[in-house]
Amino acid sequence: MPNRKCLWWVLVGGYLVGLALLGVYFRHALNTDAAAYVRIASYYAAGKVDLAVSGYWAPLLSWLMAPLLKVGLPELAVGRLAMGFSALVFLAGSIAAYRAFKLPVMWVDTGAILTAACGLYWSVRFITPDLLLSGLIGIAVYCLIKGESSPGLWNELAAGIVWGLAYLAKSIALPLAILTILSFSGLALLTKSVDRAALLRKFTTTVLAFGLVVGPWITVISLKYGRPTFSTAARISHALTGPGDLERYHPFARTFHRPEPGRVTSWEDPSNMAYHYWSPFQSSAYATHQVRVVLRNLLLCLLLLTSLNCAWLMVPIDILRAKRGGNCQHANNAYLWVFTMPFWLVCLYLPASIMVTEQRFFYPTFAFLFVMVVLSTMSRSEGGGGKAAPSEKWRWWLAVIGVTAPLIATVIVLGRSPKYAGDCAADLANRMRRADLVGPLAGSGLLPGGRAGLYVAFLLNQPWYGDELQPTPASLKASGAQFIVIVRKSELATALDRDPHFLDCDKRLFGMSSTEPESPLKLYEVRGWREVAEGQPIRH
Repeated sequence: MPNRKCLWWVLVGGYLVGLALLGVYFRHALNTDAAAYVRIASYYAAGKVDLAVSGYWAPLLSWLMAPLLKVGLPELAVGRLAMGFSALVFLAGSIAAYRAFKLPVMWVDTGAILTAACGLYWSVRFITPDLLLSGLIGIAVYCLIKGESSPGLWNELAAGIVWGLAYLAKSIALPLAILTILSFSGLALLTKSVDRAALLRKFTTTVLAFGLVVGPWITVISLKYGRPTFSTAARISHALTGPGDLERYHPFARTFHRPEPGRVTSWEDPSNMAYHYWSPFQSSAYATHQVRVVLRNLLLCLLLLTSLNCAWLMVPIDILRAKRGGNCQHANNAYLWVFTMPFWLVCLYLPASIMVTEQRFFYPTFAFLFVMVVLSTMSRSEGGGGKAAPSEKWRWWLAVIGVTAPLIATVIVLGRSPKYAGDCAADLANRMRRADLVGPLAGSGLLPGGRAGLYVAFLLNQPWYGDELQPTPASLKASGAQFIVIVRKSELATALDRDPHFLDCDKRLFGMSSTEPESPLKLYEVRGWREVAEGQPIRH
């Protein structure tokens, strides 16, 4: 026991140190969603509730940031601190899930170490609520399962509250919570000898607690949009999957436009932008397209689950073997409980827009995939007592490699890309500030790591007027932006160099050196912008 305590102190201490060191190294790392969450937090800190309330972005991550911004901490530092806290919640929630399914001590320790390894990298991969959501879901499931065997209602009360916080972290948790709570209640009726009246009391307590937490926020955003709304994200996500007869991508990155006054980007609340919504019931062609989307997403979901833990693929094989042998009924019942949440999460994403880069959507399944692998290993171990027999120790290694191999591969493939665009944007923003070249910007400046042009606008607290898929000098000039950010040595850069309406800012940013700047970003100023802006307002 003392050795185990020492292990946990080392694990938690090392985790905190690792989060701090990586947070410093990735201090400029940004992603498009981060700009929205941090800006919304700044509105809460400034008391600008009209700008802060968004039906697209759940509020919890921004609420965590707002007090830190209020006391004057830098925005990116606050983002990193919020992600460090999220990583701690992720670790706590994963360990809670391991204990909920009564994994032996060896496996809890192994799972904790693997969770910490993933949490370190994922905490700097993005500034999003996915790690926070994952931890909260793990804690909520722990409370639900623990409540099944306890006479009181405290666990159910806690489960409802934590599920409510999960919804406030990310809106998909609302349908996921309802489906999981209903499924767990049904499983309790099917697989256990339970008092139906007690089960009803527990179910009602969980649902009421959940409703009390989520109700106020649903009321607020419903009043804002003038209709019953728990989120605008699902409808927009479905719009993106539509047939290719129209441009379906987010308008904020496909059109030049003016964000709402006070905002840096329309991405802070895209709910009322001109998306091309569609329904599979509009026509047989649209229905067929929806089926294709679901089938494609099913394969993609399985791929993304495998990118979190490639060893889980052996679980269905072991279940079939156990079923043929007519044994391991207890393990199969446990599989039903552990499969429930990941199953519903995948189902919820099937009709929506997901891409191969969005592994983070499935972080909540990480602990449950590991539990599946452990249950599979234990069902084949002699005695099933948790200490693997010599002939089964290779399965312990398989369980470890199942997590570490995808993680290492992800780090190798992505390299510095999570921070590259952010570093370049920070450098350009600092140079623009020193050269007094500050004003509305347009252009994505797409680099590994995201839209550096938007990041520059965010860092300078200037409005970003968007971009087009294939911008031209004429459309850039008509955007109304004072400055244009593009990728150096691109065809568009060559076109702007030849256009007399654009002024190359290299000399003002990098000095009179004859050598070409190393920055992959290039800044242009629209000639005459100041005169036009001061003399005659540009139309929206």
